[in-house]
Amino acid sequence: MGHATANPFVLPADQYTRDIDVLGHYVRQTVSYLSAMSGESPRECLRFVQSNLQSGGAFAFQDPEVTYLQRSANGDRELKTDTLQSFLATAVDQQELIAPTFTTYLHPHVRESLLTGFIGANKVQRGIAKRAMFQARSVGDTLLEILKDNEQTNMKLASNACSGAHVSASTPLFNPSAHSTLTSNCRVTASYGSANNEKLLAGNRHYWSPDVAKNNITSIRHATDYDALEDAMTRYRIRHPDIAETMACILRSTRLYFRDPSQEQLIEQYVGKLTPAERAAFVYTGDLYHLRQYNEAVVRTFIGRLASRVGTAHPEPDAVLRSAPAEIVALAVQLCPDEMRGRKLESIAGTPAQGIVASTVEHIQSTLEEYRDFIRAFFVTKNVPASIAAFPESIRRVALMGDTDSTLFTVQEWVIWFNNGRLGFDACSQAVAAVLVFLASMTVAHLLARMSANFGVEQKRLFDTVMKNEYRFVTFTPTPVAKHYYAHIDCREGQLYAKAEAEIKGVHLKSSSAPPAITVRAKSLMIEIMTTVASEKKLSLTKILGEISAIEHDIIDSVMQRSSCEYFRIGQIKPAAAYTLPPERSVYAHYLFWNAAFGPKYGVAPAPPYTAIKIPVDMGSPTRIKAWLATMADQQLAARLGAWLASNGRSSLTTFYVPEESIQAGGVPREIIERVAIRKLVKDTMKTFYLVLESLGVGMENRQISHLVSDDYPPLTSSAVKPG
Repeated sequence: MGHATANPFVLPADQYTRDIDVLGHYVRQTVSYLSAMSGESPRECLRFVQSNLQSGGAFAFQDPEVTYLQRSANGDRELKTDTLQSFLATAVDQQELIAPTFTTYLHPHVRESLLTGFIGANKVQRGIAKRAMFQARSVGDTLLEILKDNEQTNMKLASNACSGAHVSASTPLFNPSAHSTLTSNCRVTASYGSANNEKLLAGNRHYWSPDVAKNNITSIRHATDYDALEDAMTRYRIRHPDIAETMACILRSTRLYFRDPSQEQLIEQYVGKLTPAERAAFVYTGDLYHLRQYNEAVVRTFIGRLASRVGTAHPEPDAVLRSAPAEIVALAVQLCPDEMRGRKLESIAGTPAQGIVASTVEHIQSTLEEYRDFIRAFFVTKNVPASIAAFPESIRRVALMGDTDSTLFTVQEWVIWFNNGRLGFDACSQAVAAVLVFLASMTVAHLLARMSANFGVEQKRLFDTVMKNEYRFVTFTPTPVAKHYYAHIDCREGQLYAKAEAEIKGVHLKSSSAPPAITVRAKSLMIEIMTTVASEKKLSLTKILGEISAIEHDIIDSVMQRSSCEYFRIGQIKPAAAYTLPPERSVYAHYLFWNAAFGPKYGVAPAPPYTAIKIPVDMGSPTRIKAWLATMADQQLAARLGAWLASNGRSSLTTFYVPEESIQAGGVPREIIERVAIRKLVKDTMKTFYLVLESLGVGMENRQISHLVSDDYPPLTSSAVKPG
């Protein structure tokens, strides 16, 4: 939504100022807390705090000593020592930028980085490429879409490469502290995004200790504009929460981390000292969830108004769409799926569909203007989510997944609430979801502007750090493995897809090492699960387990009955010089082993390089090898095997590399088939399926492979697999 004063979610840039006064805020907030809890006057509490902060006091202030490298004008660095307060004061006085790592940088008006222009130009070019990609997609030009997608990705990679160059001593951009600055900035930004989503959508605050909860109460008491708050509460008929409701708000977060009756009693005592307005500020600021809890009709009306599509076409759609902020247009597009699915705005110019989108845009703008005081009072304040520094350890309620620079969250609970207990997966559900995501992305803009101001970012770049909504998932299924999930995407950056597309992320969910047939069946299962859920139908776990069991039995039969290689993985034996280890210790040793032991009977392997079939076997100890050799029908082969193993100091065998030519000529040697680690083969081949099962709450996989799905299900033909 642009960043002019008309945007109710952010302030004018000149109203974001640096506020780094750690000791001053500590004194003022401590005095406030002591005065409330003891009943003593603020003046008396101030005298007590100041006297005890002095040397010899009960909690004498000790300014930490810091050691840092100061770069001079000619680039030389000098080791210096100072106090933290002095270090920060100097940086603030000189208007230096301060990174979360406490690395400081010259203000751009003193000296601007050459990379600023490079990255800025890349950003512009990337935007052009992305728009061309979406245009190509809307007209079905797949080739151009791929080319433009690659182009925008290359622009991103070129910018990201600067970070890697900072830690590479062989480049002129070498500057190790810059890399940590970039990473820490991204992590703080993502933490603000996640913390805002948790508080806004779930009333979840990072109250991991009693002190954090009490400190946050005190901080919000001090940083609230009570005139604006009370005016908004009166205008929108929002009631003050009582003591019990305020405690319920607090316990919703603290109970995730601790249960301490004495501390909870102390917190409740503090809450009892708050005025009704202070309780409202604490419970409602940045917290749409608790506003809903105690003012359901107000929030339902607000969400419902924003989620409404206007069915009457606007008479001047071009003018409306041209002047509207991009974020509002993107929301309106999502509210008009019948008009916009699979299309771009340019493609509907001059049609009634364009007029409907424009009318919806205008309606959203008028609704936001009507609720301007509501938005400003509760979501555009000096208050920020608590304990950002320790947020990676927080327990989440709506954040499903995150990365260094992103957060992925769900609004499912809000959709169910709005639809009176039903998800729906219809236009209404998607509209409500779009509104909640819009509110999340817009409210975090103010937090990031405050963050940027405290970093020392110049005004013209104050809103450059943003978190925009890139993808909308109709369904999203995480797995226990990091960055492994499967989902259905139906919208990207405000562009509605003609049809939802499967997004499968993570090497274990789309492993290229598994046979293609297995990968195809696994993908089919994931799509079936998502489609079933999106159709509001129940999944049949019996059916899914039966299908998995059928595949496992086919793997077992393929090896043990048909002596087939279809489920084994393919490897390659390279020339000895291609390995860093000596020939007898590298993969090349398999070539020597085969020719010495199996070659006389099954044919020698060709000179490397050649393709081999990797067959896992269950002979991880000398005892098992000895038993295998003793029971082997061909004792001449057994003798050759034993001699080679002994001469090369091998006491275990886990994998055979059987030359592909030998298998084509005579199949897998029966001596190897008899010792195939069939359970390990099943486990490795079916890795994706077991991850899918875990995503459904069925955990069976373990290192000992003590339990496979096929253990519980007898062999079934595909026609015998019936829904449960």
